[in-house]
Amino acid sequence: MLGGEIVVEMLRLYNVTKVFGVPGDTSMALYDAMQRARWLEHVMCRDERSAGYMADAYARVSGMPGVCEVPSGGGVTYVASAAAEADGSSIPLVILSSDVPVSSDEHSALTALDQVALMRPITRWSHRVTRPEALPSMLRKAFRTATGGRTGATHLAFPENVLSAEVRQDVSGDLYGEPECHQYPAFRTRPDPRQVERAMDVLMKAARPVVVAGGGVLLSQAWEQLETLAGLLSAPVATTVNGKGSFPEISPLALGVMGTNGAVQAANAAVSQADVLLCVGTRLNASITIGKALIDPLAKVIQVDVDPIQLGNNVRVEVPILGDARLALEDLAEAARARMKASTGASRCWAAALDREPAFLPLAVPKGIMDPREVIGVLAQTLPAETILVLDAGTPTPYVMAHYRLKSAGRRILVPRAQGSLGYALGATLGAKMARPSSTVVGLFGDGSLGMTLGEMETLSRLGLPVICVHFNNGCFGWIKALQRLYYGERYFSVDFSRGVDYVAVARDHGLDAMKAHDRESLRGAVKRGMESGRPTFIEVCTPSAAEQTPPVAQWLADETLPPGQRRRSSY
Repeated sequence: MLGGEIVVEMLRLYNVTKVFGVPGDTSMALYDAMQRARWLEHVMCRDERSAGYMADAYARVSGMPGVCEVPSGGGVTYVASAAAEADGSSIPLVILSSDVPVSSDEHSALTALDQVALMRPITRWSHRVTRPEALPSMLRKAFRTATGGRTGATHLAFPENVLSAEVRQDVSGDLYGEPECHQYPAFRTRPDPRQVERAMDVLMKAARPVVVAGGGVLLSQAWEQLETLAGLLSAPVATTVNGKGSFPEISPLALGVMGTNGAVQAANAAVSQADVLLCVGTRLNASITIGKALIDPLAKVIQVDVDPIQLGNNVRVEVPILGDARLALEDLAEAARARMKASTGASRCWAAALDREPAFLPLAVPKGIMDPREVIGVLAQTLPAETILVLDAGTPTPYVMAHYRLKSAGRRILVPRAQGSLGYALGATLGAKMARPSSTVVGLFGDGSLGMTLGEMETLSRLGLPVICVHFNNGCFGWIKALQRLYYGERYFSVDFSRGVDYVAVARDHGLDAMKAHDRESLRGAVKRGMESGRPTFIEVCTPSAAEQTPPVAQWLADETLPPGQRRRSSY
């Protein structure tokens, strides 16, 4: 077997059916092997960053590790942003890169760079395979590391001579995968029963308990267990931005998103009033706790996380619980049932009187301009309950978090919150649709994001995927312009675009069904046509920028009430 054939066979053994990537000179032996593997679909992208984002979204939706491949040199540097996002968000992503031949090391070869050194800080593990015989064991390690423990990104570099080399010795005995790592999380760990009992001691004495659900609940697919425990405790549930979807937002116990970006006032109010916080799968960083301002210093915190480094890392924790979120919630529920055998049942939720509806005050906007809240409102009313929304980090995120109520739990929202990079949504929308073809998938992004990934319109057209793309056109880097308005005396600099670009025409030229929506009715009609057409659809809405209409970002809304001289921009 050739080295490239070993790589492809190992992918088959890990049930990998889709690989996202971009071709390059040093990758030809791998491409030749993939071409002959009829069971494998290779998705050619127009940019390595997008390939990484597609694989990231595929992993988030499918529950299996995503795989992307990139060529040496610039291909590795381009995929670095996707690697950092996946690893920071604990998304299992296996990145395969080709490399210059080993014989070219230290000879200033074209596209040569130290890939391992580049990728090591932004992945769980990075390694260069210099012997074809080592390919099976190193691929097993890559999948095992990506899916086990604190999940994340891994990277393997294959020199060109390793991919094209013929392995003369018999390696058939080493060609196997580990079934536990076909999906994630692999090797779930049960928490220490003593810590579970300690936590329940604290919870049983709580007068105002609140559950804070983070992205770890979704990674562990523990939403049913979370709903069970919350019901037993009659405890309201707030979610982080990453955790949105881990609890049905139509439940009487649902508070909505807490923190700063897209927070619902009721969620922040309940968290700040809580005497006990059960925090599951969240790092409790500054953007979640608004620099710890949300948490009462006297409140007792119980933190559940699969990563021991995160336990107590950002706030003082009364009871740290190390373990898988699903297993921890199961054990906590069992402990709660045991304590409640003599009780008459769950009591009324203490936070029931809090208003869970975010404010919706129509903005006076010129004709043809839509309030972003109206856009989200139309989507919420028109799209099926099981729709998957893929968001970029800018304009769509706070509005979806605050105003799009999820009727059922599950991975319904994909958002790049580790790095907050623009350019995620268009590629990730494709990856999400390929992971779940039966679902309606809608990508939401601004013109700043679209400008970074415009080439993937061709990928979308070529694949013919029936997704809906909603483009928020506000003519600027809105988030940055809002910061300049709030904290820098409206001294706007290098944030505005030309308003002369006809993005609808650009989308049509790429082969998409494209239209502009001017109001609620035209947007509702465009969305319905997109769902019925079976074709990729691009819908543009012109919206005010975040500098013209402050989005639901808690710190900004609070600072807006202060005189400019008293505003102090925080690090979150």
